[in-house]
Amino acid sequence: MMIRHKRILALTAAAVLAACPPVTSLADNPEFAYDEATWARLKDNVMEYDELPMLVEEYNPTYLNNQTSYRDNRTRDNAREMRDKQLDNANDAYDAAENLRSQAEDMRDQAEALLGDPYMAAGMSSALPSMASAYSGLMSAAAMTEQGALRTEQSAKASYVDSEMESLDYQNNQKALIVQTQGLFASYNLTRKSVGTIAKNIELSQASLGALERQVQLGMATQAELLNARQALQTVQSTFTQTQATLESLRQQLCMMTGWQYSDQPEIQDLPRANQARIDAMNPDADGQAALENNLKLKYNRRALSNMSDGSADKKNMERTIQNQEETIRANVRNLYNDAIQKRIALQLAEAALAAENSSMNAANTKYQLGMISNLEYIQAQSSLLGKQIELETADMNLQQAIETYEWALKGYMD
Repeated sequence: MMIRHKRILALTAAAVLAACPPVTSLADNPEFAYDEATWARLKDNVMEYDELPMLVEEYNPTYLNNQTSYRDNRTRDNAREMRDKQLDNANDAYDAAENLRSQAEDMRDQAEALLGDPYMAAGMSSALPSMASAYSGLMSAAAMTEQGALRTEQSAKASYVDSEMESLDYQNNQKALIVQTQGLFASYNLTRKSVGTIAKNIELSQASLGALERQVQLGMATQAELLNARQALQTVQSTFTQTQATLESLRQQLCMMTGWQYSDQPEIQDLPRANQARIDAMNPDADGQAALENNLKLKYNRRALSNMSDGSADKKNMERTIQNQEETIRANVRNLYNDAIQKRIALQLAEAALAAENSSMNAANTKYQLGMISNLEYIQAQSSLLGKQIELETADMNLQQAIETYEWALKGYMD
């Protein structure tokens, strides 16, 4: 059962986290993260938009795997300490290589001394080939050890990653999973609503085909027109099948992202309406500064910069990268704000168009009841109304997602 499945996941996560030392940047032990009412919502068989961040944090397999991997592999050393350790290892390897080379040279000196003494050379002639082989082996080992030391040294000098950078990268990846899940939820809802419109279009195509068949019988339409109508019906039926398959795929993905199994059937709620008041609270100039201060990728690069050697080519390149990144973030915040404004206008236009279509539908209802329009014309009016409703839903979803994207940018995540 779905509820049991999620509870098992919660207990498993709790066991994993309880075995690890506390880390302030990670989620709390799930047994104590929320009150009973919140836990009851998370463990029911209903998926709501505002629950998505919590569902991902508590049940998403990738999120939990990332969390465990980060805890297992993270280090508390800073970049300089990590580089110093690598450089110490490189120096030890250089010493080992020098020791091997010294041993080889001693063996060479011994062989040369034997060759210089005719009495010793006669008695040790059988040992000289093995001494030569040992010399070659020692010199080869020395060269290989020295090469390994050089690689370690180069790696140390080029490495700037420390525990803080690992944490920033981890946080960015985890936020990306939440953003991805929110996008899936929105796409699922829009696709679900479009299914009804496509079904009405099938009804309209069938009615049109029926009317055309009667016209062909009366000699008022051609066989070519009839063939086109049949093809149109097949096309919309194919679209309906494909849309249903897409809807099912989105449902499965959404379930697995939030702790359900792919075969579960939770009650997936509608996407909440866009709160246009949130746009009024936006200030792209001030918000641009907040986005700069919180952006996780920028923090990552700034930390890397602080770990680089003064005057190095890497540091100069990173300084240019950061400058470009800062300009891009400021511009993106402004663009995201403009996008939200444009989508609010699009929503207002969609609302006006739907209001006009509702008036037309009311008139069509009256005419249909009075026998003033045909069944086909009535279905056309219904299809047109459904189309305007979907346009409104799409406009509202686009605005809602634009607001979310803007606010995620202020919280440090910008795709």
